[in-house]
Amino acid sequence: MDFLSIRPYIPFSLLVILCMLLTFILPSADAKSFHYSNPLPFSYETYGNSHKEIRDPVIIHDGDAYYLVFTMWPFSGREENRIDLPDQGGSPGIGLYKSKDLMNWTFDRWLVKSSDLPENCPYKNRFWAPEIHKFGNKYYLIFTADNWIKKEYNPAGSWGSAGYAFVGIANKITGPYKHITYIDGGACDTTLFQDTDGKTYAFIPRYNIDVQQIDLSGLDHGVVHLIGKPKTIVQPNNSDIGLKASPSYLEGPWAEKINGEYYLFFAEIYNDPKYPEMMGYRTGVAYADNPLGPWKKDPCGYVFYGGHLGVFTGPDGRKWFSYRIEKDNAARGLLAIDPFDIDSRGNVQAEKPTLGPQTIHL
Repeated sequence: MDFLSIRPYIPFSLLVILCMLLTFILPSADAKSFHYSNPLPFSYETYGNSHKEIRDPVIIHDGDAYYLVFTMWPFSGREENRIDLPDQGGSPGIGLYKSKDLMNWTFDRWLVKSSDLPENCPYKNRFWAPEIHKFGNKYYLIFTADNWIKKEYNPAGSWGSAGYAFVGIANKITGPYKHITYIDGGACDTTLFQDTDGKTYAFIPRYNIDVQQIDLSGLDHGVVHLIGKPKTIVQPNNSDIGLKASPSYLEGPWAEKINGEYYLFFAEIYNDPKYPEMMGYRTGVAYADNPLGPWKKDPCGYVFYGGHLGVFTGPDGRKWFSYRIEKDNAARGLLAIDPFDIDSRGNVQAEKPTLGPQTIHL
């Protein structure tokens, strides 16, 4: 006899109570799942126009929210025919965006805004590859910038081909970021990493990727020092892992310590038509037992289709990539996220970039 057949013999009041108990006892599917869909429904405004394309996106999980910084349109360098445009034809600055669920994003505030800066500010233009890192109870904003108005306003007294590295400090992720200081010896896409022993390192792409320890203890007084000489740790040539295809150069490094091991992600440009299966903007990774190395590249040559990404802790406690879509032409340039895993050998295992609705069981 099924439930409906015995229904006439059960008092209505008891049915109500049973339904309430079942609702309370049985968890909903959504209570143990996280849903997202790539590309994320993200857009932003610069100079009165709406844009969806982003570059170099970095998501940070802090408190009960996620925060996003990225290179904003227009993605240009210094061009004489654009100098009379707002902000000398470059990006308006570094905007901070916030989300509780990684799907719905709102503008929070400007962390750095070109139009608010004096004419002679050395970081008045460009604003490429911003990142936020939390070390201890402090937040560090690092980015690439320069001044396009006069040569002498720049740290080196001349135009930077790809800008200069700057870093500032704050007590909260939302800032204000103070004492923004030039990193003498840094380069475009310089990233920071602090180990559990408190030592901090700068990973600097210069065709290869170099590493140096960096002293940020004097940043409150506008003083930053790279320590020692740069050490080259990863090179584009893939002969060290037995591959004929090699990227033309490396950029966009990002360092993580996972399960006691060190992981250095980096962007690689494969453009040799002799190896069509490797063409495109990819993410490589190298492994080490120490930030100074030696580092060994993953034998696959790349682990993800898409480059210059960030790594953050996702809703399931795993590590996730924040990246711009490269693989799908229709969605190219749009914001996306996906998780990755570490296998029993300590190697990164990442699925192909996803498109459309995804469900992660928590």
